[in-house]
Amino acid sequence: MEARVAVDFPEADSLAVKIYHHPNLEDEILAQLDLDSPNYGLMQLELSKPLMSYISINGTSYELYLKPGYDLKLAKDTTYSYDSILFEGKGAPLNNYINHVTALLNAERLVGYDLDTFTKKYDSLNAAVEDFSRSYFDRFPMQKDDLDLLMQNKKIKLLSRKIYYAYRSHNDALVDQVLSQKDQLIGKIDGLEELQNFFSEIPFDTAYLRNGMLDYRSILYDYLLEKHLSVIDPNLWDRANRDWPRRVSVRWPRRVNTLIKNESYPKGIKEYLIAIDLGDWMDSQGITAEIDSIFDEFKLEFAGSVYTTPLQKHYDEYVALRPGTIAPDFSGRTLEGKLISLKDFKGKVVYVDVWATWCGPCVEEIPYAKKLQGAFHGDKVIFLNVSVDDKAEAWKKMLVKEKDWLGTHIILDQRENDVLSRNYKVIGIPKYLLIDQTGKIVSADASRPSSKSIKKEITSLLTH
Repeated sequence: MEARVAVDFPEADSLAVKIYHHPNLEDEILAQLDLDSPNYGLMQLELSKPLMSYISINGTSYELYLKPGYDLKLAKDTTYSYDSILFEGKGAPLNNYINHVTALLNAERLVGYDLDTFTKKYDSLNAAVEDFSRSYFDRFPMQKDDLDLLMQNKKIKLLSRKIYYAYRSHNDALVDQVLSQKDQLIGKIDGLEELQNFFSEIPFDTAYLRNGMLDYRSILYDYLLEKHLSVIDPNLWDRANRDWPRRVSVRWPRRVNTLIKNESYPKGIKEYLIAIDLGDWMDSQGITAEIDSIFDEFKLEFAGSVYTTPLQKHYDEYVALRPGTIAPDFSGRTLEGKLISLKDFKGKVVYVDVWATWCGPCVEEIPYAKKLQGAFHGDKVIFLNVSVDDKAEAWKKMLVKEKDWLGTHIILDQRENDVLSRNYKVIGIPKYLLIDQTGKIVSADASRPSSKSIKKEITSLLTH
């Protein structure tokens, strides 16, 4: 049976609108359209059962609950100062409730406070959601199955804010200690026991995963990140290199994996946690012997898992970036508008710096980049500085300001930015690549200019 969704968004600045859901580790697009000139469009989906999905408009995603027979029209909701949408038609009351509760919660930022202040703000927000719910259900009575879904949805949304606060507070306290210039050993974090009590409220139930709520997946992800924090010894932070020593970080995947395996979660929860953890470690470390081993174990323990295919795809993409493979090409334009490609520098060692003016850590590395460039004379080493700024003007102003930052500077358009991100798995910036004279990858996750090791790595390539 069909479900219909009409979109009426006169202020849309993008023609692409899509409905998607998140069945495993990747978004699956269910329908996509280009709005017409007044920015109106209609999508029809064949559904055999209810589905929690999402609709993306103007780069913002909104929750969309669909049932066979639903006939919805949505538009921008101008009633509130915060970002919201308004539904009309069959299925509208349920969808309006979900999105209004989301808007209420998103309007209040609940991080950056001490525990007492957070508790007061959370309790106040909880009361506001409860008041809204009572009033709403008086006006729009629901069938029992719909009401049960909405109560479950509300509970998970509220809990996700608590879990995120607990993880962020622990993480921020650790970061403060790690970056501290004090020589004393790092001790216990105040209030940690109270924060960790929040995690005991998580319902580890595969039914929540099957429901498709991203808020529940967000809860599990923040819980997993808390597991990561539990294996970190801040005293091992290498302040000189501003990083975790390789010998330390390379062991984390196995330690976190062991923690998950030793818990008494339902099998489906354990399977999901290990899967998303594997994907994250691939993004963080590429393919290592330890990640190889954990993935092999996963495929044996969870034979036929829905997560195996997306993990294998992710794995294969990183295999293509192993040292010794041909570096994928990309192109950008210089300040003068000349088109420059990576392949133009074959025969040279190329150190690629992927950065943007809005990226604080990128800008912090510029003085170190200048110093690194000064250590190599002649044209045997190319320093290719690749901007992914959306606005070329900001890039141009920065290069005028940093006129002694030498090397080859290019900026990518959106298409080439997508090519670079896809081919080199650019999850965040700054990102550094090291390419040898034959055009092969030495490292798709090279050390920063501030690292003591990068000068030695480049020198080693020149002497071979």
